[in-house]
Amino acid sequence: MTAKSGDEFDPRFDPAFQRGFDGEGLRAPSRPVDAAPTAPPIGLPPTPASAGEAVPSTPQTTDAAADDDRQTRRNPFLIALAVVSVALVVAGVWIIQIARAPFDGTNAAANVDFVFLQILGGLAPAAIALGVATAIGIVFVLAVDWQKRR
Repeated sequence: MTAKSGDEFDPRFDPAFQRGFDGEGLRAPSRPVDAAPTAPPIGLPPTPASAGEAVPSTPQTTDAAADDDRQTRRNPFLIALAVVSVALVVAGVWIIQIARAPFDGTNAAANVDFVFLQILGGLAPAAIALGVATAIGIVFVLAVDWQKRR
């Protein structure tokens, strides 16, 4: 191990990833590798053998356990977006019904506020379009998640 600047390499880290390493003096890792770890890695449940129970003949892999967790859990944000999407489409259709109500039947109201109708006429298509776009976005997110699971 030689450093170009004359400084020693930090022994805590691999010299190949330190400034001044020129490719000479590769060494073995400074800490020994344990054959059997004493505790399970973070995020994994303890194995039945460590708890004094019988070991099953076919252990479940961590990927299968993660898939089971994903299938049982629902994303609350996607559920909220789905509710908002349906609400926007329903609100848009309801606004259209309100905007045309004064002109239904034979007794059309003569004192209709046309500015209010213009605002409703602009809001209704925008609400419906935003609701449909949100639904398409939800389908896209679910498709990407489904592709990751395969």
